[in-house]
Amino acid sequence: MVRLPRRLCFSVALVAFSARAFAQPLLAPVSVRMDSLAEFRPVAANWQVGGGLGGDPRREKNLTPIAGTGVLVNTPRDGARDNLFSAWEHGDIELDVDFLLPPGSNSGVYLQGRYEVQLFDSWGVRTLKAGDCGGIYQRWDRARGKGQEGYEGHAPRANACRAPGLWQHLQVTFEAPRFDAAGKKTKNARFVRVALNGFVIHENVEVTGPTRSPAFEDERAMGPLMIQGDHGSLALRALTVKRFGPERIGVEDLRYKLYPGEFKRLGDYDAQAPKSEGVPARFAHTAVEKSGKFALVFTGSLVVPRDGRYAFTIESTGEVRLLIDDRPVVLPLEKGSHPGAVELTAGRHAFRLDLVQRAGRPALELSAEGPGLAAHALTVRDEKSRGSAPPRQVLVEPKDRVIAQRSFVPFEPRKRLYALNVGTPAGVHFSYDFETGAVLRAWRGAFLDAAEMWDARGNNQVGKPVGPALTLPGKPIVALIEFAQNGGWPDQPEALWSSQGYTLEPDGLPVFSSTLAGIKLRDRIAPTADGRGLTRTLEAQGKLPDWSAWVLLAEAETITSQPGGAGWIVGDREWYLDWPADARVVPVLRSHGGRQQLAVPLKRTTLELPIRYSMIW
Repeated sequence: MVRLPRRLCFSVALVAFSARAFAQPLLAPVSVRMDSLAEFRPVAANWQVGGGLGGDPRREKNLTPIAGTGVLVNTPRDGARDNLFSAWEHGDIELDVDFLLPPGSNSGVYLQGRYEVQLFDSWGVRTLKAGDCGGIYQRWDRARGKGQEGYEGHAPRANACRAPGLWQHLQVTFEAPRFDAAGKKTKNARFVRVALNGFVIHENVEVTGPTRSPAFEDERAMGPLMIQGDHGSLALRALTVKRFGPERIGVEDLRYKLYPGEFKRLGDYDAQAPKSEGVPARFAHTAVEKSGKFALVFTGSLVVPRDGRYAFTIESTGEVRLLIDDRPVVLPLEKGSHPGAVELTAGRHAFRLDLVQRAGRPALELSAEGPGLAAHALTVRDEKSRGSAPPRQVLVEPKDRVIAQRSFVPFEPRKRLYALNVGTPAGVHFSYDFETGAVLRAWRGAFLDAAEMWDARGNNQVGKPVGPALTLPGKPIVALIEFAQNGGWPDQPEALWSSQGYTLEPDGLPVFSSTLAGIKLRDRIAPTADGRGLTRTLEAQGKLPDWSAWVLLAEAETITSQPGGAGWIVGDREWYLDWPADARVVPVLRSHGGRQQLAVPLKRTTLELPIRYSMIW
């Protein structure tokens, strides 16, 4: 038996935020209206506006819209199988959309009506192809011969697909092909980044021409967004876009001043003569000073192509600030800076950028975005850093046996210090927190990246899931609650909680033991029979305390019953909790602080009965 300290010390280990943690796009995307079909070309009756979904989209192949607005539902049938085209066209674009697929469904998002990201019910598929969910579909040429027609398809790097009937999230950053004045293509279209359910599945994928079944066989600088509607049922909501032209902000009249030494505050060096000054070879700190302690000031003019609101972000290892027309835009932090936005008119604007480097290896990258302008770097990367290798991974894979790997687990708002990552050959894995007895997250696919534990000194001691994960609230699995029906559930470990470690079963799976007051708990978490989810079995024995004791099954803003009484739908169709039909224990739906909790009250009559349920996502 693996034992942990009887009383786990509670430690608040705040997640360290770098400048990159704040470097999110500051200019809001445009929401595509979902209260009507006004932003789309006329379509057949297979496309309808609804307020949600009825029926059982987990099991029924055709979706059923309910009254209201906000959701577009496609139900193809004879005589009504139109694709959906936007009334507007786009070149470069950032697209975000929620989608939902019933079992076996097939659809796709076509950028410019030509280049498809596949939407497909690929739940549980382990060997991925370009036709699976999130894949960039093949190009097609019958002249290549039977069986060879498809080429240049790109399978997703991991299966991030969720179960049928759950809402999923697709994010696409796309660059349109480029053409010269004569109309000759000079650059292929490119998927800069594609993320499915928060997991990046493609980066920098070029497509040499339209993929299979496009609306248009040619290539152009602009085209409409198309959603495939002739194959399977589909629901869409929360569609937002940022559409971009080719313009960029220019930098002119660039000059620098370099002040060697250590400076406590920005501007402390202004009264002294610089060590050197002049025109840098390029807008980069490496063109002036590559290492050491120094202050570096760049000045010049930003040439803005159009009126509007512009956002600026600086990534750096030192304290940094950006002034435009003598107005502070990017504000300094102790390390790095906080991005900012400013209204600018078309034309020239004077700027000043200060970098104070006190320790570490210098870094500086200034990026901007604006109305119709995609985010782009204004500084120039040092040539040696271009194409640098991605961060090293040290992969742990449970190919033929269960692996139980201790590590710190990154988890907002604090990383969990007493945790275990469990990987199984079935390809479904989870992280368990000894302090609370909670499953922190569950995922399928590859298991664990141990680079921050084993590479070099491994200072962070963090194990990171390699596959796309479902993150859970991480609250204590068992709590003592004074007011049974509406008392709050604790966020922190109970004072009377004690982990007793775990034992390994013959198949290698850990069974966790713990106590709370006089209650002894046994907790087994294992892959479901089909390897697509997790089944949890909790057994409680002992003496009940004076306060009511509860076991937490799920918490979300909303929890609703599945059709047929098979369990519950957790959150806004985020995951399923399946409950055995013959269970002798009955959960209770509680409410507190605007959230719902599905919990089992521990009673003398049910104390030794197993609590068994499955988590499906």
